[in-house]
Amino acid sequence: MSTKRIRKELSSLWIDPPAFCRPGASPVTDPCHFEVIIDGPAGSPYAGGTFPVDVVIPKDYPFKPPKLTFKTKVYHPNINSEGKMFVDIFMSNWTPALTISTVLHSVVSVLYDPLLDLPVRHGVALQYVHEPAVFEKKARECTRRHASAPVVSFYPGKQAGNSVSMSVTGSSKSKLHRGSSRRWIDAVLVLISKR
Repeated sequence: MSTKRIRKELSSLWIDPPAFCRPGASPVTDPCHFEVIIDGPAGSPYAGGTFPVDVVIPKDYPFKPPKLTFKTKVYHPNINSEGKMFVDIFMSNWTPALTISTVLHSVVSVLYDPLLDLPVRHGVALQYVHEPAVFEKKARECTRRHASAPVVSFYPGKQAGNSVSMSVTGSSKSKLHRGSSRRWIDAVLVLISKR
């Protein structure tokens, strides 16, 4: 059941991706372990940043949530120093009805609007509430220092060995090119069918 569901979710993930999400820099060689790039949401101190996120789908998915780890430092009340985001859907509020896409959507939402009832960095949470200008300055500086390098997304070509790397920049960050998305999905489905 898990492989069938993962196949279905991955086939639709980049056709209608969550806002600010796109494929990682490396080709997907394992559909249960891949990278997603989250472009910092507009209107947040993370805007302009590119955040590679490691996604691991557990063997008992969908009964256990995916594990997401930010690969760059993020100054945020809900993200610890190892890059793990602590959000209720990764703990007590997980349900098999949630999908990889809804998890990514939730992560972007929490980047924009932290969950202050679940902070793992209490000092940062207090700063967010009581000194918002200081918090924003520190978050922007951390983003500039650790997440300002552009990351190129990898989209496999239709034929083996004919890969396409593409960087998404500017206002087009949250919109993917549909033809490239389809090629990415086709390649992932081929990998899944070989398992």
